[in-house]
Parts: sequence; structure tokens; C-alpha cells
Amino acid sequence: MSDERPLDEVADDKPARSLLERVGRWNLKRLGARSRTDLIQPTPDGPSATLHAFSFEPHPSAPADAPPLVLMHGVGSSATTFSRLLRRLRPHFGPILVPEAPAHGASEVPSTTLTPDALFSFVARWLDEVPPAPFVLYGNSLGGGAALRYAALRPERVSALMLLSPAGAHGSDDELEALVSSFSLESAADVRAFMARLFHRPRWYHRLAGGELRKRFESRPLREFFARAGRDDLLDPALVRSLPMPVLLLWGQAERLLPDSHRLWFKTHLPPHAALVEPPHFAHSAYIEHPDDVARLALEFLGAHGVIDRRLDR
Repeated sequence: MSDERPLDEVADDKPARSLLERVGRWNLKRLGARSRTDLIQPTPDGPSATLHAFSFEPHPSAPADAPPLVLMHGVGSSATTFSRLLRRLRPHFGPILVPEAPAHGASEVPSTTLTPDALFSFVARWLDEVPPAPFVLYGNSLGGGAALRYAALRPERVSALMLLSPAGAHGSDDELEALVSSFSLESAADVRAFMARLFHRPRWYHRLAGGELRKRFESRPLREFFARAGRDDLLDPALVRSLPMPVLLLWGQAERLLPDSHRLWFKTHLPPHAALVEPPHFAHSAYIEHPDDVARLALEFLGAHGVIDRRLDR
């Protein structure tokens, strides 16, 4: 069951929504987004949940056979961070959907504890039911790890996979502990350090998001999420090697949130046909900081593999 409405009809559905979220929703509305909520039916392994997403009709300039696109955000983020990237991608795609993970954005907090596996289960069930398939799937950070896992489990639904600094690689126990600890922002100094790891050259408006991120990471669902994150949640190497569709991995040389051992792990375990691109100025949130370059690399990759009309990959 789904409910789709113009954004202005749901603008006040969460009175505590931050200024950044309101500005982000306004930017998406300008691009033609609609707000939808989908009830994800319960399964023997998990309860029901209501996920929120932004949807876009096919762009007037897009070819009639342009593929659908799904974008997935990282932990503590939301769909509103994709507005600048979407502005560049929209003319090349059919319907676009940008879901928000449980306890993120306008999606509800699930009744169950939000473990990494529970989060993936909710998102995977939404991907099974909502987007028209096959679709192009893009994910950043935690959304990248979830996108990769889904593409390996449901390859018939994903025509191409694009990842930016995805989570889920194997490293040492010390690296995993340090990574999880980095999301504990106990002081203003912690916030500044964290934002410096997300961006190559943080601007003043990027720093504004730091206080909001701190509030999100301190919320009960995300505290539970980080407390339960462990080695059992990392990607299965055999699953990663099994990806049959075109795969693009963007991992910038300015990546400072994830250790370099994670890049090497993906380089080792992704299938031979996967493309690894390492721009020198890409950090963890390059899709926010450098949307033109992310869009260009994505469109060139999809055009080269015949997923979109190559004449339009400019």
C-alpha cells in the first residue's frame, strides 16, 4: 500500500524537521519530486514498516526507454542530500525513486531494534516491491553496502550498480572499532573532525550540517544501530564476486572516513568486469561536494555499457 502526495501537502508532517531538511525538501520540490510512503508488509523474519521516498516522473528530455534509477543514502543522511546530483541525472532516466531508510528522513522508526540487518531487510523489501525493474542502483556509504548486497541477491532487478565509498568491506578489528567510534560525536571538536572526514574541502554550509548529524547520531535508533554493528554485518566476499551486472566503484583519493584497506578489499573481491575510478578530489561525500563530476562519471559508465543512450552521456 502506498500514498503519494505533493511535497507541500506533507511539509509539516514532522514539526521538528531541521532547517536543512526543509531546504532540501524545497530543492527536491523544485525538481518535480513527489512525496510517497509505502507500507512494507511483515514477514516471518520481520515486522511491517512504513518507508518514505521521493519520486520523480520521467524527465521530458529522457528517451522513452530510459531506465529507472534508485538512489540510496548513507547512515544519518537522507534523500534530500541528492538534490544537486539529481538535477544533473534526471534528463537521462525514466522514473527515479529515492527511499529513506528506517528512522531516517521522513521514514518511521520501526518497532523492532534497528540493527544493520534489520535496516537492510526493510530496504530490500521496499526494493522488491516498489521500483519498476530492472533499475539502475546507486548507493553511497551504508547505502552503497546495502545496494551491493541487494544487487547480488536480486541481480535480475538491477541493470547496473554504481557505488561511492560503500560500507561493508572487511578490515581489522581495530579499524572496525575506530570506524564505529567515529560516529560518536560528543563535542564540537568531534563534529568538526567528522565533517573534515566527510568532505575534501568542507565549506561553511557543510559545517552547518554537523550539528544536525550529531543530533541524528544521538537518536535512540542510531545509537542502537551503532551498538550492534559488527563483523557479522560485513559483506560476504563470494556475494561480492558474484555480481553479474556492470559495476562502477568510485573511491576517491581524499577518502578519510573509511580506511584504505577497505578500498583494497573491494578492489580484490569485486568481479573482474567492475570499474574502479579514484578521483583525487573525491572524499566520502563527493556526490554532495562534486555532483557534476559524479554525474559525469556515472553517465559515461552507463553509456559505455549501453544502459543509457550513449549520445546523452554528456
